[in-house]
Amino acid sequence: MNKKGDDRKPSLLITRKATFIGLILIPLTTYWVMRMEIMSGNTGGGGSTYGGAHYASCLSLFFNVIFVVVVLVGIKYLLRRIFSRDIISQKEILTVYVLLSMATAVAGTDMIQVLIPILPHPFWFATPENEWADLFFRYIPTWLTVSDKDVLTGFYQGESSLYTAQNLKAWLIPIISWSGLLIAMFFVMFCINIIIRRQWIEREKLAFPIIQVPLAVVEKGGKKLFADRLFWVGFAIAGGIDVYNGLAYLFPTIPYFHIRYEIGHLITESPWNAIGWMNMAFFPFVIGIGYIIPIHLSFSCWFFYLFTKFQRVLGSAMGLRSLPGFPYIRQQSFGAYMGICIFAIIIGRRHFANIIKIVFKKTPDTTNDRKNYTFALLGITAGLAFIITFCIRTGMSIGVILGFFGIYFLLSLAITRMRAELGVPAHDLHRMGPGEVLAHAMGTRRLGAKNLTMFSLFYSFNRAYRSHPMPHSLEAFKIAHETGMSESRMFVTMMMGACIGIIAAMWILLDGFYRLGASARIAGYAVNAFGREPFQRLQNWLAYPSNGDIPALSFMGIGFLFTIILLFLRTRFFWWTLHPLGYALADDYSMQWFWASLLMGWMLKTIILKYGGIRKYRSAFPLFIGLILGEFVIGSLWSLIGIFGGISTYAFKYW
Repeated sequence: MNKKGDDRKPSLLITRKATFIGLILIPLTTYWVMRMEIMSGNTGGGGSTYGGAHYASCLSLFFNVIFVVVVLVGIKYLLRRIFSRDIISQKEILTVYVLLSMATAVAGTDMIQVLIPILPHPFWFATPENEWADLFFRYIPTWLTVSDKDVLTGFYQGESSLYTAQNLKAWLIPIISWSGLLIAMFFVMFCINIIIRRQWIEREKLAFPIIQVPLAVVEKGGKKLFADRLFWVGFAIAGGIDVYNGLAYLFPTIPYFHIRYEIGHLITESPWNAIGWMNMAFFPFVIGIGYIIPIHLSFSCWFFYLFTKFQRVLGSAMGLRSLPGFPYIRQQSFGAYMGICIFAIIIGRRHFANIIKIVFKKTPDTTNDRKNYTFALLGITAGLAFIITFCIRTGMSIGVILGFFGIYFLLSLAITRMRAELGVPAHDLHRMGPGEVLAHAMGTRRLGAKNLTMFSLFYSFNRAYRSHPMPHSLEAFKIAHETGMSESRMFVTMMMGACIGIIAAMWILLDGFYRLGASARIAGYAVNAFGREPFQRLQNWLAYPSNGDIPALSFMGIGFLFTIILLFLRTRFFWWTLHPLGYALADDYSMQWFWASLLMGWMLKTIILKYGGIRKYRSAFPLFIGLILGEFVIGSLWSLIGIFGGISTYAFKYW
């Protein structure tokens, strides 16, 4: 029998090797993400709607990271054939998966990619007509933004270099300041996950469907999965579609194999035309995810999507379309997010009370968790203290700071719960963050110009929540739990991935913009939109102050109460199939694209379970993993061909 000390040494060596691989791959993967999402151009050639930017970070499961995992498994297999032993282990590959997932999350479409364009935008685009200089320039902290026109000329026009004394000096303080805030936020999130991990992972035994894909790929070096014929059938179907459409994109004489159809324009009669834009798309990878996630979620997603359309039609029939914002679908979604979060807290109230007792030694610590929980509570306290101090220095009022970040962390917890319990393929909640909520609740007049200005700068991590890092953190804890890895080392791994990801993302983006130009076709649409949106909103807030929006606030309450009712019904009646997560996600932008695919995944899963039972369901599982990997691997290859070839290529995830 090995001694306890002997068991630790190999674990340490594994961590070092995985960390070394991750340190090499994080900058490369981050560069890949930036090139394919924000520095590749956002429109396809030849008027095609199937090409241009590839958006990996808009999904719950990052296809660029899965591609790297597949490559590492292939390398592991080849090295084993050469050396007759494993050079890289399953745990090391999963550690790399966590590192790259965290780096991709912070570099994603709703994090660093929005932050950098916001910092110089008002100073470059201010005009006498928009009166930005008079409205809010005096409220913008100089240590968080870049205002020097000489520095910004190269940033927007390109053909310049970041590496001049003037440019580096102008960007250094803002980059350090924002990095400090982001790291503090991530630290608080990860500490919260330490608090909730035992309740959600061990006691409630949530499913964590998203991590089933990397675990299936890595399990026994992929042998079990890759030896299954059904896997290759699914891979061939999804990969074949992407290969064919990729060639059709490059050679316009080849007709597309269309996977999506716009049907909303076919409905022209009132009140049915109130449904608006309605997209019917069948993406193989979403069908695969629809098979993995619980059947009541896939059903609820497409059901509540159609329910939102019904609300619009009903409002039109009742003559309510003239009311601005009706039927306030996004406000209902926000209320649903809050309901999911509060209900999860209520369910775990005994666990949280027990943590307090353990930390303050009012009850015996039989699981040796006192140290971890004490660290987490101190970490949350220290992180929040840093965030509050940071915001006070910007001129925000303490009450607004607490309200803003209180809402933000509750949203973060709700998104994490969604992913842990039901594995949603994506989560948006576009432009319904703490800033909008407080503006609805308190009114812009009461909030004041200083707070509203900071809301605009904080838009960088509140535009949407697709690449949110907190659910990836809890999924990493679940991976550690499933594979017997050290959870404390997993925490260090997550922080390392986030910190290095921040540095790599900011450096790559700034370097690219100074070389290529932030206003150029290669990036201009996204960059200008990311910067324009918060400051146009701020302009409207300051020019037309309001006292609050009672209807919007009322529909948030309706969404909250409806969610609580649905959750109560689920806990009381086992046959109740509607899940409030589908209600919360119904108006997400991604659900506009996913609903039909989730409907198909739900139908296939229902049929297999009904006529084949759980045995056939399990045997068909590799087929649907093949649909996911086929799309992810071939789609990643098209992205890399576009980057290395300097051309626009077919993108299966192009919205």
